[in-house]
Amino acid sequence: MRATLAIAQRDFKGFFGTPVGWIAACIMFLVAGLLFYIVTYGLITRGQAVDPVSEILGSLTGFLNYINIFIVPIFTMRVMSEELSQGTYRLQTSAPISTTEIVAGKFLGIMFYFGVIGLLMLVYPLYVTLFAQPDYKVMLAGWLGLMLNIAAVVSIGLFIGSLTKNAVISYLGSVFFIILFLFSAYVQGAPEWYQRSVNILELGNDLVRGIVKTSSLAIYVAICGLFLFLSRLVLETKRWRV
Repeated sequence: MRATLAIAQRDFKGFFGTPVGWIAACIMFLVAGLLFYIVTYGLITRGQAVDPVSEILGSLTGFLNYINIFIVPIFTMRVMSEELSQGTYRLQTSAPISTTEIVAGKFLGIMFYFGVIGLLMLVYPLYVTLFAQPDYKVMLAGWLGLMLNIAAVVSIGLFIGSLTKNAVISYLGSVFFIILFLFSAYVQGAPEWYQRSVNILELGNDLVRGIVKTSSLAIYVAICGLFLFLSRLVLETKRWRV
């Protein structure tokens, strides 16, 4: 556990020590700020009551879930493929650290980064509470949906990144696989349970509406567990080659 947290802490600090972390944060806040202004201004000009949960937070998290498909793989590419190409993973395998601890540390490091960004983005719906009375439980459920979607994308990105040392292929492959994974829910003839399971964007929208189902949480855990397990298997094979 100590090794896992050490790896997570190193990656977390590394994101804020390089332009990548700051540029990604600026893009997310720029998109969120513009969307916040557009949605709020549109509601006010139409004379409608402002609901910071369903209207503002729902629009923010829903759009960010799409944006994160293209942003999150940048981080998984950096902590996985780039380290494989630079030989950092070779050094880690020489230490008394298990492959499970390495994968878990990289996963937590990215999640800590986006957790901080997600908490700071709560300033938008919280600002509207000065003029309205939101349901804080629904607000927290929406934030949870955003984090769970990010966790699923991170786990997929780590798996794709573990397959190659080429950072460009890792990024493009992650984005392509995630999009393919989402669109597979609409394949004609696919089982209904499969369509419900892989459509993580729709699951996130349910949480934004305050609908928290144990089945939805279990699906997120299953997706993260599956791809993190696959990442571990791939790295384990590389461990014996180095």
